[in-house]
Amino acid sequence: MKISELKNKKIVHICIILGIIVLILIIAGIIMLRYQVEGETNLPFELSKMIIVSTAEGNEIDAVDDNRWNFSVNQNNDIYLEIGKNEEYKKSTSIKNITFENFYIDKANGAENIKLYRANSEGKIVEDETHLINNSLNYEGEKETNLDELKISNQGSIILIRSVNQNVCEVRNNDESIIHDGTLLAKGNVVPEDLEYTLSFDIIIETNRNIKYKGTVSIQLPMGDIETEGKGRLEKTDFSDVIFKRM
Repeated sequence: MKISELKNKKIVHICIILGIIVLILIIAGIIMLRYQVEGETNLPFELSKMIIVSTAEGNEIDAVDDNRWNFSVNQNNDIYLEIGKNEEYKKSTSIKNITFENFYIDKANGAENIKLYRANSEGKIVEDETHLINNSLNYEGEKETNLDELKISNQGSIILIRSVNQNVCEVRNNDESIIHDGTLLAKGNVVPEDLEYTLSFDIIIETNRNIKYKGTVSIQLPMGDIETEGKGRLEKTDFSDVIFKRM
């Protein structure tokens, strides 16, 4: 009788232990699933604002007749990214590096004509080889921002990137005046749908504690009805669609 009771108690103990293990695994799975969906909920630094300005600009080309204006037109998208300190994060920390990488352009046609450029020390875009963005772009955290030297304030800063869809059309006419904005695209008979593309890239925020957080940004370009209005603009502060996770 005693042996039977001991066996029953042992079975009960084993069942309790197995139940506890299963419960722990379920809780761990829920936590992991939630992390995959929500990511980090208390980042030390975060993408706090993004402003996108879309327009167009003409570059003079050789005349083939007696037209007053002879332009090749680029469609420009200036992307301002503000990386700011999270006021809810109470620990003392600073930015070690901000890296942009894995740039990807999703466009059915003409993706080879899209180039990315970064700003100079004056916060202006220079479309030359020095400021051309290739595979990645890295800014080091310093006391002060100097975009030309690829340095940003270690407490947060604004970074400017331009996505240029080059030579989308030509404008050759004798109008009295020409405005260098998105209305050039209408003069060049561009089909608006042919300009549309998606730009995506990863942002990696590394702190002085050597902790890295990575999130992916995806942007539909260009913004607005620039062919009619000349310029389109979007300001975004809700980044619930950008999930940052520890690397």
